[in-house]
Amino acid sequence: MRFTDPVVGFSISYPSEWRPLTSPDAQVRLLAARDTASVLVRTQPIGIAVGPESLAAAKKLTDNLVRSAGKIKLLREARQVTLGGLSGYLYLYTFKDSASGQMVAHAHYFLFRGKSLLTVVFQAQPSDRFAGLAPLFDQIAGTLRVSPG
Repeated sequence: MRFTDPVVGFSISYPSEWRPLTSPDAQVRLLAARDTASVLVRTQPIGIAVGPESLAAAKKLTDNLVRSAGKIKLLREARQVTLGGLSGYLYLYTFKDSASGQMVAHAHYFLFRGKSLLTVVFQAQPSDRFAGLAPLFDQIAGTLRVSPG
C-alpha cells in the first residue's frame, strides 16, 4: 500500500495487510499497524535550517528528543543515515510502555528537511519481536520518497 502526503511532500509504502489508524496529533501524517508492528511518520517545524554542514550540530537536538521520551535504553549509538534523500540519524532503543507494561522497541529516524524534521518510527511490541521485524522495517524505510522543497 502506497501512502502519499502531497501537503508535506512524501510517500512511503507499507504492507497491504497493515491498516491505517488515526492519531489525535495533527503532526502525525501516517500511522499504520498490524498486530504488534507499526509505522508512524510525523513532521514538525524546528525553526532552523539543517543541512549537511550542520548535521553534526543537529545531533544534539535529536539526542534531546530521544531523552525527552522518558526512560529509554539505547540498543546502540545513533547512526548517521540518508533515507529518501534526507540526512539524519537513526536511533534504536527500548522502553517500557506504561499502558501495557510491556517492553517496546523503536527504530526511530530523524530526517532533516530545511526547517522541518520528518520522523519515521517503527515499533515492535513486545520488544523481543523487533529482530524478526527488522528486515520488514528496513524494506518499508527504503520506500520513503520525498519531493524537493
